[in-house]
Amino acid sequence: MKRRSLTAKAWLLLPLGLLLLTGYRFSQLEDSSQTQPAPPQPVKVQTEQIVPELLTGWSFSEGTVQAYRKAFLDFEMPGKVVTIGELENGTQLREGARVFGPDDTIERGQLLAQIDSRQNSASVKALEARLQAVRAQKQEAEARLQQAENDLALSKQNFARMQEVYERGVISQDEFERNKTALLNAQSAVAMNISALEAIESEILSVSADINRETVSLEKTSLFAPFNGYIAAMNIREDNHYYPPAGITSNRDREASSAIVVVDDSLLEIQLELPVEDARLLKEGQTVYLASDNATLYRAEENQFTGHSVVEGSIWSVSPTINLQRRSQSVKVRVHNDEQRLIDGEFVRAWIASTVIEDAVSLPIYAISFRSGNAFAFVVNQDDQVEERQLSLGLQGLRRIEVLSGLEAGEQVVTRGQHLLVNGSQVEVVGASQ
Repeated sequence: MKRRSLTAKAWLLLPLGLLLLTGYRFSQLEDSSQTQPAPPQPVKVQTEQIVPELLTGWSFSEGTVQAYRKAFLDFEMPGKVVTIGELENGTQLREGARVFGPDDTIERGQLLAQIDSRQNSASVKALEARLQAVRAQKQEAEARLQQAENDLALSKQNFARMQEVYERGVISQDEFERNKTALLNAQSAVAMNISALEAIESEILSVSADINRETVSLEKTSLFAPFNGYIAAMNIREDNHYYPPAGITSNRDREASSAIVVVDDSLLEIQLELPVEDARLLKEGQTVYLASDNATLYRAEENQFTGHSVVEGSIWSVSPTINLQRRSQSVKVRVHNDEQRLIDGEFVRAWIASTVIEDAVSLPIYAISFRSGNAFAFVVNQDDQVEERQLSLGLQGLRRIEVLSGLEAGEQVVTRGQHLLVNGSQVEVVGASQ
């Protein structure tokens, strides 16, 4: 009986719950019909007005600084090093020491080193003595030739007179033949003396050549500075024996084995390897900016290279051929290093202004978006709405890219916040630059 009363009460509560739920739903629909949707908020962006300006395209490379003149000095024969040149203060020459070469007032540069030359000096003295003896023999031969020529002249006179007398029948045939033989002997004596004199003159030339050769060898026992510069390597020591290097081909090996290496650091050269498309834009005489790293060059470019943080050089030559190994073209840069800001062997980065456009329509690199490989940007109109523009790009500089089509001078282009935009978006410009 009790269970029946509970079931009856449940059936009475069910319609009441449905009635309350229906009333609540109607109240919600009424409230929603009275509420209006809020308008979308404009997107805050930064813009830039298009103003044609100078745009520079750069070619980048790197290379090793090399002195235009570098002398690898060696003695031509082995020997004991007896002298190392000295500085003004009396100390021995060493790496880094400045030396002077020949000029209008002196024929030889500064003495750098000497090896023992006593053997060469003795050879020269012996040859000089031999030369003096041969010259004395020449004088004697010249005297004998002169005597023979005199005898020949006398024989000719006697023969002419005897021939006339013989033709008149005054002298016999035998006596005539004797005078003729005397003439022939006189002619032979002259010829023999001429040959002897020529042999002596040949010997004089030979001895003189030997003296010159030994003298050159004697001179090569001393090393002199060939030009103004500094000592890059000193591979000899006083009282040590020196032996000339053999089989050396590379400059690295020569620098390690030569007696002394002298470098002229007033003129330096850097060989760069550039892609063919970059090298074709370069010409002799163009300015090249050099520094040890790209960050220094980037900061210098911001200041239009007005400081002293980079070194300026110029293109000396552009190879007309392609390097078969690197598939690149060689460009040689020369630097007048009067301030000695670069050193031989230093590794440097090089920037070259390969292309310059005077009035280029351009955008910052970060202002350009890409979709499926196509470039586009957003232009703000007078109603603060954006219009998507497809762009055709040209020269790329360090911070900006040339826009060949799609934008006009004077238009406002979104540079920040474009990732939040679609075509037709409402924007609020919070930062604009010109």
